[in-house]
Amino acid sequence: MKRLEHLKASRRDSLSKKLPDDAFVMLDPAVEVLDAEIAEHRLLSHGYLETGMVVPPGEGLVDFVTTLSNRPINVAVLRAQFDDQSIIDEMLASLRQHGFMHITSQTKPSTEELEHLRRIAECSRTPSLRRSIVIDLDSEISLEQISTRLKDETHPPELLLRCAQLADHKLILGEMARLRQRGIVRMHQTVVQTQCLSSDSELRRSLIRLGAAVYLDGISWPAPDHPIGGLEEMVRDCVAVHLLMTPDLSIVDEAERRRVVTWATSAFISGLCLRLDPDALWPAGDAAEDDFDAIFKAVRAIENALGDVLIVNLPSDEVLLGNAASSASPGRVSDFAKRFRAAYLRWRLPLLKVCENDNSWSQVPEVEDKLVRAQEDLLPNHPELLLLKPGSIVADVCGGLGRVARRLSPAVGQDGLVISVEMFRCLSDRARRFACERNFTNLDFRPGLAQRLALPDASVDAAVNEWTGGIWELGLGASMVKEMARVVRPGGRIAVTHRLVQLHLAALRQPWVQYDEIYAWIREAFVHPDLTIIAERIWGQIVPSLIGQHATLWRKQYMPRLINPYDVIYRYDESPDTRADVYLTVIAQRR
Repeated sequence: MKRLEHLKASRRDSLSKKLPDDAFVMLDPAVEVLDAEIAEHRLLSHGYLETGMVVPPGEGLVDFVTTLSNRPINVAVLRAQFDDQSIIDEMLASLRQHGFMHITSQTKPSTEELEHLRRIAECSRTPSLRRSIVIDLDSEISLEQISTRLKDETHPPELLLRCAQLADHKLILGEMARLRQRGIVRMHQTVVQTQCLSSDSELRRSLIRLGAAVYLDGISWPAPDHPIGGLEEMVRDCVAVHLLMTPDLSIVDEAERRRVVTWATSAFISGLCLRLDPDALWPAGDAAEDDFDAIFKAVRAIENALGDVLIVNLPSDEVLLGNAASSASPGRVSDFAKRFRAAYLRWRLPLLKVCENDNSWSQVPEVEDKLVRAQEDLLPNHPELLLLKPGSIVADVCGGLGRVARRLSPAVGQDGLVISVEMFRCLSDRARRFACERNFTNLDFRPGLAQRLALPDASVDAAVNEWTGGIWELGLGASMVKEMARVVRPGGRIAVTHRLVQLHLAALRQPWVQYDEIYAWIREAFVHPDLTIIAERIWGQIVPSLIGQHATLWRKQYMPRLINPYDVIYRYDESPDTRADVYLTVIAQRR
């Protein structure tokens, strides 16, 4: 017991303190250095906490991590191996902060001691993580009880409401929507899981105001056997509906995947929520890593075609990125299931790292707003160009971190809605968090594809797309505009904005152009039988200087770092002369 008492000294308030030379440290045995290398970055996977960490390029950094494996090592010995002591202390602090490393005694922890160390790590991480709350609406629970649970959370939680029949809870869902609109309760995300979609227009309106997606349970794989009652009305009113399915091994068959994608697309389903139970998929427990990978790749193929696919019984991307607490208990699953979960981390973490790229963008709205300043932004300052009014519904295609959606929010008012569709779930989650923190209640952030909008025909009043070079580079611009035209009602408008050129004002003959053909690409995409171009607006702004800005705020970094190479202040600008971005916005009306 003396050793356990000694270990209790590791409290959250001491995590940032420099470790003494006589301390001993060790990686958690569940931490694995992945073989994958993404743009010279390596990845750590924590199989117990089910989260990842990035090891940036740098001589000796991976060796430093592996030195901490298998047995406790003295901090003084570690420091003696590196010239820069501050880097050592920063890496040790980062590993401790995220639960990847523990302070131990001189000998390797026993099983009991390791469990205790992990509890300490979990307690230190919990205050910074968003939690999930699950409520059974069919039980005797009052609105006041739900409200109290939500208010008790440090961060707006992910709320899952379960019920057999949606219609049975029309009153409480309506009251919750009113509390949310008044700012009394805040939820990062709300999901209502049910077995029956039957509803009236008032209930569907409450779901929209609640910002809720609906998960329909009990749907057979790969497609329902019969028409789903209430589904058409839900999607017609722009409620996001997801299907809960339990695939069998036929998911690896391309024809079966095509069936589910074809049906979901035709029904305007927002996404799929898949339950993957390895013990049911392989009852004999004889699957190898390649078998696991085949399942994950099949899921990825559906996601690439459909846009929004979740594996609900595996850690979410937000858990993997260290933003949300896991609702699972890895210690309570079978050894075979643990192998399956570990394989999932090895597969998914590199994909999340790829999403970061290495270009200068932004991490928070305040910095993002410097890229396109609010006072210069064309459409939010002139919503009449889109014929927007209170109550309008707008689709924001390739919505990113939500800048356009937040700026259009006042134009549609409390009774309106901006549906922001973004390919990368990690961006959509961040946009949702930013909006929740600022108490926007008329924005709905959905993972999805520009070339397959999960909205029915003629369901929105306007659609916008702003500055998404990848769409045009990949040749998807025409497909995106076609989808925007499809979902907009006759008489409604669509608008596409992109940067034409960046001018060096002291040397106008030396412009920087991202795509020489961007104007031709956009004009060609607008050649559509149902569209008439009514305006082409040129506008722009002076490019902000980065001097004095913290570099981290301008880099796309979503996963925790062993060490942050951008923890610096910009002291100079690579292009010190004054520059101006010139944008083009093409606006068309649907006939």
